[in-house]
Amino acid sequence: MWAMNGFSIFDSIHIMWLIFIAVFLAISLYFYHYSSNEKQHLFQKSVFWLLLFLEVAKQLYLLVTNQYSYWSPPLHLCGFGIFIIGWHAYFPTRTTATLLYTLTLPGAAIALLFPGWTIDPVGGFLHFHSFIFHALLVVVVAALIFEKQLVTAFTDIWRSVLFLLVTVPPVYIYNAHFHTNFMFLNRPVKGTPLQWLYDAFGATGYLANLAGVIVSIWIVLYVLLAIQKTTTHYRINVPSFYYVFFH
Repeated sequence: MWAMNGFSIFDSIHIMWLIFIAVFLAISLYFYHYSSNEKQHLFQKSVFWLLLFLEVAKQLYLLVTNQYSYWSPPLHLCGFGIFIIGWHAYFPTRTTATLLYTLTLPGAAIALLFPGWTIDPVGGFLHFHSFIFHALLVVVVAALIFEKQLVTAFTDIWRSVLFLLVTVPPVYIYNAHFHTNFMFLNRPVKGTPLQWLYDAFGATGYLANLAGVIVSIWIVLYVLLAIQKTTTHYRINVPSFYYVFFH
């Protein structure tokens, strides 16, 4: 039996999860590639509803087990990812594509590499939930990328900046009032590369350097996307209303 305690970053349990997720990702990409457009859209919608179900199940679990607290609402970036995926599954736009590519994907991938739920008991509900939840976020966005179905460009970064300008201030205020750390605005996960920034620059310089890291990630992502764009054209058609409104 698994010991009912936490795990450490890149220990055997963590590595096994990463291997499992990598295999799951490869299989999902294979079947997505050879599916019809209708089945691909159904896959996107199914993942959205599964993510929503998992989040509701988590909230109910915390309530039933008397573990609900100010830390429980889905105010992390990956929590927002549920609704961005749902928006994109039903009404794909350049905005949803940009948010998925620049925020949801890197946020979920970094969470899997440097999980913030290491203290949760291994084999428990929250342990399984966290890995599966973030894996699904990565899988659905990766499928869209590999099939060249995300319509976004470097000039669309303002959409992500605007999203952060709208969401970060209220989350920051919430953190300050309830002493939480959603979106890791106050401090990074211990043992991660961001911890080096926090140790080097302290709390006052942490957010500025965090912004610099985010911009660096965006530059790398769009360089990779530019390379991909030289191969074939994108397949997805953005509905005219949303194209006019958001373009």
